[in-house]
Amino acid sequence: MFYADTIYVQLFKTKFIVQNVDSGASIEVARDQTFASPRMIIADFTMAEHQLKQAVKNVRRGLRAPEILIHPMELIEGGITQVEYRTFVELGIGSGASKVGVYSGASLSPDQIKKAIREYKH
Repeated sequence: MFYADTIYVQLFKTKFIVQNVDSGASIEVARDQTFASPRMIIADFTMAEHQLKQAVKNVRRGLRAPEILIHPMELIEGGITQVEYRTFVELGIGSGASKVGVYSGASLSPDQIKKAIREYKH
């Protein structure tokens, strides 16, 4: 009721998968490919922010701003650059998050997602 929702965002070139870890609500959003780039997972920041904001709005509950963990799933060979990291954080903040974490690695379980957000430092 008074807790912030934990939202897990899996980011692909062609879609977002947005899951409320607390309620189990999930939505898959096809991303607008008008300005897609073969080199970057986020090429049109404004459109991506708008689409993610709507998706988060559809899965969240309550009045408190959610905590979001963004997990890029593609185009991160060699690691996440500082520019990409900043893009992901700004994307999360723009979608209404009170706290944004960025994760790289294998998919996470709900408990791992909560732990990653809780322990995220940056």
